[in-house]
Amino acid sequence: MKLTFRALIILSFLLSSLPGLASEPWQQWRIDASSDPDKWLETSQQWIETYDSQRDFSKLAMAYALRAEALRYSGNEDQVQSTIEEGLRFANIADDPVATALLRINQGWYFLQRGILNRAAASASYAVEAAKTSGNSNLFIEAEILEAQVFHDSGDVARALEILESLEAEQRSDLPRLQLEFHSLIGAIYLDVGATGIALEHIRDAYEIARDALGAWDRSVAEYNLARAYARTGELSQAREFFEQALQTSRSINDGLGVAYAQMRLAEIEHQQGNNDIALTLLDKTLPDFRDAAAHPMEAQSLLLKAEILLAEARLTSAKDVIDTTQSLINTLQDVTLKQRLYEIISDYHQQQGNDRQALEAYKTSVDYLLQEQAALQNKQIQEIMVRLEIREQEATNELLQKENQLQQLQLQEQQTSNYLMLWLLFSGAAIVLLISYFLYQQMRSRRRYAELALKDDLTGAPNRRAVVRHCKLGLEQVRQKKAALALAIIDFDYFKQVNDSFGHDVGDAVLKRFADVTQQCLRRQDHFGRMGGEEWLLVLFDASENDAELIFSRILNRMNEVEIKGLPRDYRVTFSMGFAEATADDTFERLYKRADDVLYAAKERGRQRLQIAPLPPAQNG
Repeated sequence: MKLTFRALIILSFLLSSLPGLASEPWQQWRIDASSDPDKWLETSQQWIETYDSQRDFSKLAMAYALRAEALRYSGNEDQVQSTIEEGLRFANIADDPVATALLRINQGWYFLQRGILNRAAASASYAVEAAKTSGNSNLFIEAEILEAQVFHDSGDVARALEILESLEAEQRSDLPRLQLEFHSLIGAIYLDVGATGIALEHIRDAYEIARDALGAWDRSVAEYNLARAYARTGELSQAREFFEQALQTSRSINDGLGVAYAQMRLAEIEHQQGNNDIALTLLDKTLPDFRDAAAHPMEAQSLLLKAEILLAEARLTSAKDVIDTTQSLINTLQDVTLKQRLYEIISDYHQQQGNDRQALEAYKTSVDYLLQEQAALQNKQIQEIMVRLEIREQEATNELLQKENQLQQLQLQEQQTSNYLMLWLLFSGAAIVLLISYFLYQQMRSRRRYAELALKDDLTGAPNRRAVVRHCKLGLEQVRQKKAALALAIIDFDYFKQVNDSFGHDVGDAVLKRFADVTQQCLRRQDHFGRMGGEEWLLVLFDASENDAELIFSRILNRMNEVEIKGLPRDYRVTFSMGFAEATADDTFERLYKRADDVLYAAKERGRQRLQIAPLPPAQNG
């Protein structure tokens, strides 16, 4: 993907006027239903009774389509599928492709939410065909976006991008709903490949469209998606803010399922911040809603999080019950990512039980699923490249054949002209080879760039949260195998908010960049570091003692202030506090992080600009 793609998308979806709403009143009805689903449930029921008595099957099918959307918006998911099937019956009688497309689109989203990907794909295909038959370009775009979403959720990112690229090149829409869905999906794809900066821009665009032009349900979805993006990039305070907004918006329209989605993600944040009791309370509220709505993928994610929290709290009996329930559920789903996470948790459980052999077997299964997921994605990318190359090579072959025919005709007229044309043909063939080689080179560069972006912090260029946490988990595995000793240090700047407030965010950014440069110079070759988010950093130190921690703390602190930082007064001294914890064979990343974070907090309480060493867990003392 080129960086200009985003600019082209924005140009192709102008907000200057909304003529589509005037010619298609049902589009406005859908927006109204998003803000007041209860009212539209009542209205659609009245229409159904009226049109049924009049035997107006086309309007009756449309009334069922609007009712299905209102049911989705209000969280009454148990009635959605039966409403859609009844609507399709009347749409078929009336031979109404518009109503058919709308009903199939709602059906596709219904199945997607439940992880039933094969039926979602079938619904999307039917929706595309009906929308094409209707001649309604907006409806066709909406159906195509649904189909791209199905491919994305199935792991075929390349196919999803191909559909979106085709829409960008050939279709135009002025409907805010379609702009929202387009920006949301393209943002999710960029997020998957690690291009977080571009992803956040698209997802923010989607949020602003929903806020300014759409109803409450669409706004809650956009708030949720933006919060998810912030959570993926480690910006937990902003993630919490938008999850709470999504929660409030969903409650305002009595959307119980939307409330459950937001509460589940808030539970993730509470767990990351060590508030496990609050997280478990939130999960106990959400799980019944997911079960009632048959939203099995989200139910599985909630159960996995609950098991993870119970293991972190060493509540092994309760954790085992949850793991068994989760395994039965996940076995019914075609989701490799869920299975990979499940076996990672099972491995952790057996490890805490002291069953090293079973822990290792579960860990190997987890790795197998991870490799399976990566291999599938890699193969699809290779296939897409090969298909594009084959098309280009075929085009080149056709061109060569045409030129050869022309050459034979010219040879009959003049031999000299023929010789010149042959030379020209050879140069053309060489140019085609160069173009194909250049295309391959660009593809390889893009893949390398995406891989680098996925592990780098956008602002500082330092390793990001994903990279440093991965190094720490790999190090903990070495500790368990008694191959190395490992310690974790958390660094947090003192009074960093005052730097931003007093001197500006550009100066604050300069401080973070200086820290990244200095830390890179001060750490040993075997050590790692990365930015967790905001002003918090993680150091992963191998074979480091408490004395080493003091030396590293002093060295980085002194280096930070050796050279003046542009924008800060010359006498201003940048300081930070550090929590240091040595790992044991029993530590998970979460437990080790919590011990380091606890002593960091203690350092802050005792005056800042200090190093605080965490004691070993009781079982390891003495």
